[in-house]
This record gives sequence, C-alpha cells and structure tokens, in this order.
Amino acid sequence: MSPPRKAEPLHATAISIDGRGVLLTGPAGSGKSGLAARLIDAHHARLIGDDRILLTAQDGVLLAAPAPSLEGLLELRGLGLLRLPFDAPVSLALAIDLVAAADAVPRLPEVQYFTHNIDGQFYQLPKLTLHAPDTTTPLTIYHAVAALKDGFTDSAIYDADR
Repeated sequence: MSPPRKAEPLHATAISIDGRGVLLTGPAGSGKSGLAARLIDAHHARLIGDDRILLTAQDGVLLAAPAPSLEGLLELRGLGLLRLPFDAPVSLALAIDLVAAADAVPRLPEVQYFTHNIDGQFYQLPKLTLHAPDTTTPLTIYHAVAALKDGFTDSAIYDADR
C-alpha cells in the first residue's frame, strides 16, 4: 500500500452511504449542509465533513476527510453547528454538483465527471448535477450510490438497461 498523497482542501461537504463517500459541491448557499443533514436523517448516511473537505489519494483512490478543526461539525442555517459522529477517511464513489435552479438539472444526463488533481495525478468520480431543495434529491443520491455498489462504475448510474 502506498502512502497517501498530500491533502488538498476543497470547499465542499461529504457524507458516506453504506461506506461509499459522496462529495457535495456547489457555491456557498447551494444547500450542501442541509442536503447532507437530510441524507443523514432519511438514509442513514454518516457525516464525513462539512465546509472544508481534505482530499487525499491512496492506491489510486480518492479519499475524503474533514478539516481537523471541523471534525464532526455540520452547520445548519438558522440553528448553527451540530456535533455528529463522523467517518474519515472514506473512499469517494460519487460527486454531486449542486446548482441554484431546478431547471438546470438534466432529466436524462450525459455522463459527467468530477475531476481533481493531486500532485499532478488526476482522479475522476462519476458526477450528477442536482438541485438540493428538490424533495427527490436525497433519494436520487441514495439510488445512485446503490447503483455504484457493484464495482463502482459510472455505467451503473448511466446505463438505462441496468
């Protein structure tokens, strides 16, 4: 096993569902933390980290962990910081890009990827574009992760014949 590559901070939130990491990205106010809380509540997800995620790579796998000063903290607007159990580091399987408007979410998406560079090495994750406030968004993420469990391939999500 190779040593992990250096940590790269990213403004994002991450949760795990059945041990598979999901990276939630989007601009400030796009609903990353609130969506994470909904996934934790409704789908037994676990917090990895909120607001600042440290990305590392080991043996070709992209890993997520919280910034040390934010371990176990999740911010909910209107309430403040919650202290929750967290998992880290967790291997990432999926990225979600949160957009401001529901009509920016494609009905039948083309294959998309989240790409991240660590020390000159590029890592890719299958990516979905979603709108955090939509009531179906947590369910969409849960089913996307479930589709990835058999081999972590993007075709598990995008193959209409599965």
